[in-house]
Amino acid sequence: MDEYGIDGIPVETTRKETDFSPFGTAVTKDDVAECLSQNLYTQLSERSDKFVLDAVNRAEIYIGAVLSYLHVKFDLDDKLVRQIVLMQSIYELHMALGHEEAGREYRIQAKNTIIAAYGSFPDTENADTVPHAPTASVVRPDRNPRMAQVLKARELTL
Repeated sequence: MDEYGIDGIPVETTRKETDFSPFGTAVTKDDVAECLSQNLYTQLSERSDKFVLDAVNRAEIYIGAVLSYLHVKFDLDDKLVRQIVLMQSIYELHMALGHEEAGREYRIQAKNTIIAAYGSFPDTENADTVPHAPTASVVRPDRNPRMAQVLKARELTL
């Protein structure tokens, strides 16, 4: 900032913090297991509860950000939101094992469900139509500290 000569100018941040804390009953490993066959769940879970819960956590963060963008309450007791998180969790499990193609169907299904339910999905294809909010703006000081010098200089030149 020093090279631009604007260091020390007060700014006001307009960017809001995104809350990823979901309301409602937490998604468990058993919820994920119910969506899959026993064989597939065993393969994807790597026989580790922590592995599955980490995938659920990643899915909740991602879906929380998408729902925040769409101004939808992140409530896991809502059946639709819960199903979207479960689909994204399965996608995250596939991705953690490097099965991108196998998991892609779950990601597409989650995206299509979001579009069907809420009418939109934030992605790069429609980035030009999304209004971009400024992250900061310059705050005008109450009084310019050099204003007295400017007024005095104007008197001398007139």
